[in-house]
Amino acid sequence: MPFFQQIDIQDAHIYIWQLTETVAQLKVGLTLSQGEEERLCTLHSEKKQREFLAIRHLLQEAQLPTKALYYTSEGKPLLDGQYISISHSHDFVMIALSLRPIGIDIERCTPRILRLAPRFTPWQAPHDMDELTQIQAYTQLWTIKEALYKVTDLSSVRFYEDLQVPHFEPLAPHQQALVTHPEGDKVYQVQSFFGEGYVWTVASQE
Repeated sequence: MPFFQQIDIQDAHIYIWQLTETVAQLKVGLTLSQGEEERLCTLHSEKKQREFLAIRHLLQEAQLPTKALYYTSEGKPLLDGQYISISHSHDFVMIALSLRPIGIDIERCTPRILRLAPRFTPWQAPHDMDELTQIQAYTQLWTIKEALYKVTDLSSVRFYEDLQVPHFEPLAPHQQALVTHPEGDKVYQVQSFFGEGYVWTVASQE
């Protein structure tokens, strides 16, 4: 299907694409620069090619030229004049745009998160919580931490220790999160969404 959804959150704009098209279908309606064509050719995975093209469609939906997007040597996406964050998982690709630093992450809910949870969070689900809710809650925590990591843009931040949700409420749409760092702790507002078997979270500084 084409463009899936746009969501406005305060001064942030979220654009979501649900990937169902082939590479050839996604090329329709796009005029790529020579640099973009060259970058597309370096992507040997069809999945990555489809994600690359979907991101360009989302930029067009945001009324931005596709060539406005560029990357640092570390692979961080940049736009002149505003901040951008990008995430993709299986059938979904999304971008977040804001005049303030922003981070976004989307993940599909799978039982695998239950095995990974002790590696990235000290929070433990209550014993009376059913498995489906546990999967959603731990996936939510993962997306919060990933979104925080993106918005802080500090490579020295430790994923387990420094990205915190001190009073985590499972499946709550709004939470407060904290990034601890020698340069000073920072508080962030995070907002999570649930649907289509996915969880996605956007983080912005207070």
